[in-house]
Amino acid sequence: MRRVLIPAVLGIAAACGPNGATHEKSDPIGSSDLPHRGTPAPHIAWKDSAFGTEALPVVARAGEVAIVAVRQIDGERGFANLRIEVRDRADKTIQTIQILNSNEYEKLAPGGIAGPELQQRIEVANTELRRLHDLHDLVAMKPLEIQAPTDNTFPHLAIGDGLDVDWSSDHVHVFRHNSDRQVVTVEGKAWLAPVRPSCDNPAFLRAAFHAPELTVVVVQIAYRGSDSCGVPSDQFHVVSW
Repeated sequence: MRRVLIPAVLGIAAACGPNGATHEKSDPIGSSDLPHRGTPAPHIAWKDSAFGTEALPVVARAGEVAIVAVRQIDGERGFANLRIEVRDRADKTIQTIQILNSNEYEKLAPGGIAGPELQQRIEVANTELRRLHDLHDLVAMKPLEIQAPTDNTFPHLAIGDGLDVDWSSDHVHVFRHNSDRQVVTVEGKAWLAPVRPSCDNPAFLRAAFHAPELTVVVVQIAYRGSDSCGVPSDQFHVVSW
């Protein structure tokens, strides 16, 4: 198995600490009275003092959008938080459904139990996921198999559905399985942050998701922490060809 090597300095992709955004929904797509599809829509739930998002990510059957569940690391508090993002094929966020930020947790989920306002937000989010399903015919994306590194580095390669997805320092490369036939390369330098003297947060590939026959993958980029700097939040990105 080949591995593309592009040297780069790794850094932080997101600031440590809670997300202070307020509850809101950005909806440039608009609403319409669409007939409901016969297949179930993705949904989220509150369980075990946090959000259950096993149904995400999903992708439109025609591949025009993908939907991901985004969380921010909340430092020592570790409070649950969640926003849902709809991304187009160019990885642009075209819709955001903000459900809970970590600063609201103690008020809206006292003792880890979802109160009425949080329950309502979850219902609103699931209604919107239903609408998006009616509009785009959403299908599940399955995780590809992350390969354990053999050279004392961090995971960088995922294999499945006839594809090899390789994170190489600051690029994502997608190949046809077991070949040098590259179908797309996407630069990921913008997903990194400038190196700071007291922090070292190398990036690695935590997961890659794909739906068979579609020319879209979602990669989940994660970061290592250190004694001098906490762990940045994971990032999700759409890679298409």
